[in-house]
Amino acid sequence: MTQAASARDRVRLGRSVAARLAATVNADAAFLAGSSVVGLSSATSDIDIYLVRSSAREERRQMFADTVRVDVQHLSPDTLESLVDRVLGTGLRSDHTGETLSEREVALAVRLWTGDIVTDSGTLAALRQRLAEQPLRLSRLVMNSWILTAFFAAEDCLGLRASDSPVDLDPAALVGRRALVCAGKALAAACGELYFGEKWVWRQLARGGPEGFPFAEFQRLLREDPLAADPQAGLTALMSFAQTCLIATATLGWQDVDVSRWPAWLEGSGPLRRAPGFFPRAYDDMVTLVQPGGRHFRLPPHTALVWGLCHGRAERAVTEAALELSKESPVFAGLTEQRCRSVITELRDAGLLTESDGPRGERGRT
Repeated sequence: MTQAASARDRVRLGRSVAARLAATVNADAAFLAGSSVVGLSSATSDIDIYLVRSSAREERRQMFADTVRVDVQHLSPDTLESLVDRVLGTGLRSDHTGETLSEREVALAVRLWTGDIVTDSGTLAALRQRLAEQPLRLSRLVMNSWILTAFFAAEDCLGLRASDSPVDLDPAALVGRRALVCAGKALAAACGELYFGEKWVWRQLARGGPEGFPFAEFQRLLREDPLAADPQAGLTALMSFAQTCLIATATLGWQDVDVSRWPAWLEGSGPLRRAPGFFPRAYDDMVTLVQPGGRHFRLPPHTALVWGLCHGRAERAVTEAALELSKESPVFAGLTEQRCRSVITELRDAGLLTESDGPRGERGRT
């Protein structure tokens, strides 16, 4: 097998190795995981084999099968049982009460969910059935992980771009791009693309992203130098698109609504605009808007939805879009025309919206 072996070849090889290793150690179960298993591999991707057995001393070692690197990990059934208990039992609340899972634990849960089972005494099937009964719990944990990572990158970008030193513009561009990449990962997770690994975001959005998502614009913003012409404008464009991906995730994606329903990926020329510098975090009870180093607002999901839709649009267009989306989830059901107008007023009064006159006639419709 050559270094450029296909993902199918690597999976076939991995299954063979896993079956032999499982028999050697008398494992209760074995499964494959990694980018090759979920169709996201490159020519140099490795294979991860998980051997599950009651007497396992949890350890990890590397080996090679032909030219393919294989990472072998030993886990006990109790470890996976506890992990699934925590995934299904973890609440994400805006008051930050309750237990949290580390990114490493969430990534392992995703590998269990998406892995290729080679042999099983029934343990893995039972655990996956439990995850299947509440799929939104794992999806929300993955979305939350990327939303937080994107927020911290955006926070760094905003801090660096405000520096008096021109040298800080380069790291601002670096973390600005990362904010958009991680926002894209959050959006991909909202579409069911849960596998971790930032480098796969392009392929995940290309194959499983929302219908109508401006993928070419996503590529352009990450390819072009944001500092080439107007550094502040370039960094603003990165932050704005990241903000859009995050609010679509934190509202529609979080409520298990098809994110293809999001109507405002690109900023319009209408008067209502989200205030820049605010980034959403999603919780089971609320959506919060956080200004790094500044203000913090806790919003009901329907209010956050209206805020997200104010992306260079007129009030009438925002209201019409909100009313359409109010049919998609019970948490948005209270968005009547009157309530939308009230929410826009409240958001404007709180400083969460900016408003410009726009081109003539723009106040009618976008």
